Amino acid sequence: MQLWRRLEMLRSEWNRRYGEGNDPIIINSGFRSEAVNNVIGGVATSNHLTGCAADIRVAGMEQLIRYATILLDVSDQSREDFDELLLEYSPRGGYWLHFAVKAKGNRRKVRLIQA
Repeated sequence: MQLWRRLEMLRSEWNRRYGEGNDPIIINSGFRSEAVNNVIGGVATSNHLTGCAADIRVAGMEQLIRYATILLDVSDQSREDFDELLLEYSPRGGYWLHFAVKAKGNRRKVRLIQA
């Protein structure tokens, strides 16, 4: 299943569980060129380089955990794996969620990372 379909499922399920309102899902980063990836310090094997990853802005830890829970539920219900679900934190940038889905070879990697 393609990344954009999973993101649409996240949006739909978020609205079902928490109601539609002024709480949009905001994508901070999707596809990155090698040049941009190098400038921001991304790893050489980043899923962003192939357009298979998205970094999702969150308002705080509670929203981070809710998004992650929905994405895990969607993956389990659809029986479609993902490659990475990274709950990330940086003192400079707050919290965000990195989610990646590849065409094949998904690892179902879940991590909490302080960047």
